[in-house]
Amino acid sequence: IVCLHTQVPWTDLRYLFGEIMYGGHITDDWDRRLCRTYLEEFMSPEQLDGELMLAPGFATPPNLDYVGYHAYIDENLPPESPYLYGLHPNAEIGFLTTTSENLFRTVLEMQPRDSSSGAGSGTTR
Repeated sequence: IVCLHTQVPWTDLRYLFGEIMYGGHITDDWDRRLCRTYLEEFMSPEQLDGELMLAPGFATPPNLDYVGYHAYIDENLPPESPYLYGLHPNAEIGFLTTTSENLFRTVLEMQPRDSSSGAGSGTTR
């Protein structure tokens, strides 16, 4: 059988994924709109040409085998940062502060308590 179509039917594929396969599970109109927007952005001819940026500084990989894709991701994916998600670089400060406070609180709570120093003073070491 000879294929007469040389171009990818992007509109049909977006409809297939966004409305039939996945979209049928979306019940909220705003979520459906968001799904369509993502499909418009990521299902396009640029995806196959290596021009689409999946993240800042991370273009779609060329045509590779399974091992090649893993190597491409390991070598080219930028380190995780707020910038990677489109956030301001200071967005990470609150997360790191909360994580540090929880870590130190847990360490302090794990400290042994000294109850042998008298009539219930309960001091810690």
